[in-house]
Amino acid sequence: MVADPPTSGSLAFPDGVVRRIEAFAVDGDVVQPCIRDLIEEHPLRIVVNGAPAATLMQTPGNEVALALGFLLTEGLVRRVADVAAITYCREGELGTAGEVQVRLNGEPQPPIQQRYREVFSSCSLCGLELIEAYADDLSTLDRAPGRLRTEDVFALRDAMDGVQALYRQTGGSHAAALAELPVAGDGAVVGEDIGRHNALDKAVGLAAHLGLQFDRCLLMLSGRPSLEMVAKAARAGLSDVAAVGAPSALGVDLARRLGMFLAGFVRGRAMTVYAGIEALA
Repeated sequence: MVADPPTSGSLAFPDGVVRRIEAFAVDGDVVQPCIRDLIEEHPLRIVVNGAPAATLMQTPGNEVALALGFLLTEGLVRRVADVAAITYCREGELGTAGEVQVRLNGEPQPPIQQRYREVFSSCSLCGLELIEAYADDLSTLDRAPGRLRTEDVFALRDAMDGVQALYRQTGGSHAAALAELPVAGDGAVVGEDIGRHNALDKAVGLAAHLGLQFDRCLLMLSGRPSLEMVAKAARAGLSDVAAVGAPSALGVDLARRLGMFLAGFVRGRAMTVYAGIEALA
């Protein structure tokens, strides 16, 4: 099904992902020339059954995992079995952007023409109507109480931190990690990208390919769990979400409505639980 599929929870990046530039370091009144590493962004078009579904600005590499995760978190497919074939071409027929061609076993729901989006690496939803419409198709996630240990949250955060190679080099990437409960450090799947949405999609795509059961998984995010990130997790069937950053108020509202666990400020051995406290054993 997948061209050159990944075989583990580690995502590799090609040469040219990081570009070294000249800059100036300012410390008080002292200004000195310096060299800094920055992450490149390239456009990626996702074409489903011959119709453009999205154009993403992404960190080059792991394009197939990104596309598969995007289809799952945006609700265009419900399971990996819905995808008949998925391949990546560095230059697509519709232009110079890289292109992932996806063929489904049937038609996506809703139709692609109603869902096309241009998604930039720092994007967020704008407009009250769009915000209200974005999550109105989501149903409550029914999960057993006491399914999580606090140690699961901290272990997944540590596993994610330990493999963020791009972040250690540039300080400019986001990460998302998935692991089945109970969390073991070597069982985590981690996606990394300049865009937090892309990092989530890469992790979901790789985890789906490896056969992780999303109804038994915990998701960890390096950034903030906004409304859109919570909704994307819910569409993939992920009910338990934790993050290093703080959630948005709308993200908390949605998590509470869907019966999800949502924690933020996962720092050291502490965190703040904003929704689903009953999930903790």
